[in-house]
Amino acid sequence: MTISTISVSDMHCAACASKIRSALAGLQDVRATHINPVRRQVLVEHGDAIGTLDILSTIESAGFTPTLAGLDDHDARQRSLLKRLGVAGLAMMQVMMAAVALYAGHFEGMEAAYTRLLQYTSLVFTIPVICYSAMPFFTSALGSMRRGTALSMDVPVALAIAIAFATSLYHTLTGTGEVYYDSVVMFTFLLLGARYIGNRLQHRFDMTSHLLSALPRTATVERQENRISVPVSALVAGDMIWVSEGAQVPVDGELDTQTAALDEALLTGESDWVHKTAHDSIFAGTLNRGAAFRMRASRAFDQSRIADIAQLADQAAVKDAPITRLTDRVAGVFIPAVLGLAAFTFLAWQILSASPERALVAALTVLVVSCPCALSLATPAALTAAMTRLRQLGVVLTRGDALERALQVDRIYVDKTGTLTDDRPRITSVTCFEPAWPEADCLGLAAALQRYSSHPYARAFQAVATVRTFELTNVTTVTGGGVAGSLSAHQVRIGSAAFALDADTEDAADQAVFLSLDGAPLARFDMTNRIRPDAAAAVDALKQRGIEPVMLSGDSTERCAETARDLGIGFLARQTPEAKLAAIRADQAAGRTVLMLGDGINDVPVLAGADLSAAVVEASELVKSKADVLLLSRRLAPLVDLFRVAAATRHITHQNLIWAALYNLTAIPVAALGLMPPWLAALGMASSSILVMLNATRLLAAAPGTAPDGVAEMEA
Repeated sequence: MTISTISVSDMHCAACASKIRSALAGLQDVRATHINPVRRQVLVEHGDAIGTLDILSTIESAGFTPTLAGLDDHDARQRSLLKRLGVAGLAMMQVMMAAVALYAGHFEGMEAAYTRLLQYTSLVFTIPVICYSAMPFFTSALGSMRRGTALSMDVPVALAIAIAFATSLYHTLTGTGEVYYDSVVMFTFLLLGARYIGNRLQHRFDMTSHLLSALPRTATVERQENRISVPVSALVAGDMIWVSEGAQVPVDGELDTQTAALDEALLTGESDWVHKTAHDSIFAGTLNRGAAFRMRASRAFDQSRIADIAQLADQAAVKDAPITRLTDRVAGVFIPAVLGLAAFTFLAWQILSASPERALVAALTVLVVSCPCALSLATPAALTAAMTRLRQLGVVLTRGDALERALQVDRIYVDKTGTLTDDRPRITSVTCFEPAWPEADCLGLAAALQRYSSHPYARAFQAVATVRTFELTNVTTVTGGGVAGSLSAHQVRIGSAAFALDADTEDAADQAVFLSLDGAPLARFDMTNRIRPDAAAAVDALKQRGIEPVMLSGDSTERCAETARDLGIGFLARQTPEAKLAAIRADQAAGRTVLMLGDGINDVPVLAGADLSAAVVEASELVKSKADVLLLSRRLAPLVDLFRVAAATRHITHQNLIWAALYNLTAIPVAALGLMPPWLAALGMASSSILVMLNATRLLAAAPGTAPDGVAEMEA
């Protein structure tokens, strides 16, 4: 299956999204379509029977202007919109001066020649607005009506502008009736202004632009003993790169100098500096806080971790969440209802007042004031802002409905090593059982075997400096056990006592890592892990939210009991993958909603079985493919942030929906009764959309680890 991400710059509402979805549904081999009107992106999952060009042409035939994601220039669109806004503003100033004179002349008496002169002057200044400034509304409306029944919000806007201008033009040419040029230019100016501000606010929600715009455009590369500056896009694996003091790392790689001090806040959300030593992995986007250093690129920029994070975040932001589907359906039927209501308003006023002018003004006001912009943006604006905020806190959602499911979670299963305890275990003592094998050789053999392991304990051995090289063959990794291999004619193993020695014990020795040679004990390595400094606070915060943390580990009962006692949580020890999944199933059968946090291959079944799954970004691709949430660090605190932001998002979404509903329920009757002037209708419609977007930005303004202003009070 292929995933194509398309940007559609002229998609503004849920009705537009519905129209695009309907068009793509007719394509062969389209598996799923996900649309986010806030970010104006379409994500299409499709087979090989169609290509990206087919998708682009289908969206274009539906009346939109699609481009490949990443090629759409936000700044260029904003400049174009600003030019149209400027033309409308200049014309509005001139037309409003003429309108004031016309209104005064209506009450004070003005000769017909002067009235005609002012009308024609207004017409001259209104024509550029119609032909240039308002053209996006006309283009979008015509494209919307070209096929399908889902009408975009630009249809009533375009109709209002066109009818008002056509009526004014007819009255100007015939010398009869009122003209509405002032309403036309004010409609256009206010709506363009709202769209410009909305685009600026939406750009704040764009995680990809914020991630990638912070990266350097060039890098200093050492080639043939010369240092040259090259575009980051030209870097390849193996390039030697110099990163100066205060500069950002351009690509993922390996440190080639002795030490480096890096700020990984852009990736993990943590402000503490990380100290690296030779051959440690470093990542694009991190900031050099120490002296200049040299690194070796391990992959191209578009394959870096930050690029992967941006791609996952984009896909999650585009994928539909269940809460958005109801508003999509409501918005899809709202516009035909508005058109019918405007027609009914015109007929009712025509019958009751016998005044075509009054009937026309009331109908135009209904058309403008009732556009469901705020309703269609209420939910996606909050969800997109929440995803952006979580990214800043070191959490990436891979599913659009993860926030909704997080609100239902009441139990979390977490692994012990690397999550509740330090992910940098230490070897506290080494006991060798064979005189022919000194401690240095035992450590060297253990390090050679652990090189194939992803278990957190393996890191302690991989950091050991060895003096002897061991050639291993037939190396295999056994989930939940350890690593086995061949050394010449001998079989060697490292891992738990049950795996390395074929012994099933719960004594103190079972808390160590064992190395065996042909089944006989060769060495014992006593290990230690400290509880993370932030673990206790995170556990307390989860409990306060009514969520019960439980440690689910393959370690011994004694180890797990000690850690669980210190943290005040329950635990399940010596858990196999099958046992972990059984524990999840039992909780689900009892009515609990379970989140599983895992990082190993053995966690894949339970991650797939949990209601909500989380994994650390260092996990394998298979593990990450089963995760709904990726944590950019091994701390438990980002999960607390996930629940905080999820609760805040729910409140802000409800606020947005209530505001949008109240606005439409109040403004439409007022407009239909003729109690609202057209300019106020345009201002109200524009302001309602901006208010929804501004309310969503409260999620971005919150300090790390806190809820937005006012949300904490609502939660209480």
